Amino acid sequence: MGIFKVIVSALFPNSCICCGDIINEGEYLCEYCSEMAEAVDFTKVCDRCGLPKKECLCSKRVFHFSGCAAPFYNTGVMKEAMYSFKFGHREHIVKFFAERMALTVKGCYSNVNFDVIIFVPMTFRKRLKRGYNQSELLARYISRLLRLPIIDDAIISVKGAKTQHTLNFNDRFKNAKGKFLANKKVNLSGKTVLLVDDIKTTGATLDECAKQLLLLGADEVYCITGLTTAKTKKKEGK
Repeated sequence: MGIFKVIVSALFPNSCICCGDIINEGEYLCEYCSEMAEAVDFTKVCDRCGLPKKECLCSKRVFHFSGCAAPFYNTGVMKEAMYSFKFGHREHIVKFFAERMALTVKGCYSNVNFDVIIFVPMTFRKRLKRGYNQSELLARYISRLLRLPIIDDAIISVKGAKTQHTLNFNDRFKNAKGKFLANKKVNLSGKTVLLVDDIKTTGATLDECAKQLLLLGADEVYCITGLTTAKTKKKEGK
């Protein structure tokens, strides 16, 4: 078995999920990409909306979720890695983000006792085209790490909404309304939910999903994403 591992390692050496450089087994990032990854400083962001405190929107908008957190900003090497996973189905990258997201949950929500994990759903047509729902893959790895059960069908993605990334900030919230429906067959009464998605931009999708989960009786909904986008444009690495 040891010889087999050596042969596999020689034929398929472990590489950085961002740049592809060869790195040690068990690692995900090379030294350069690790330094270039823009991690979120949780002491400088709002506990609820997840934005930098100077850009907090909580006084201007009422969110249905109780908290929103992410390990990295949606910039540079982390953005490249996430998009490679999102559209390339690279399992190695899924594990990396799931591990960082699970650590973020333990750090940011240390006083929260979660009952269940739910992921942002995708329409059947979109899932068929892509072959998978990246948020579901993340949720399943996080479920194993945090030892929490998953409910697959609590919310349903409805056809007809425009793609969010083509819209501006305000239009994203308008577009998200009615995009998801609560499955009335699911009872979340008294439960605290961890809602999983890949990227938070404005929080519109997460907010609408949280709204539907509250309609099913959930006590509170907390969000975790792999990446988050601050309102201000951040300088990206090469």
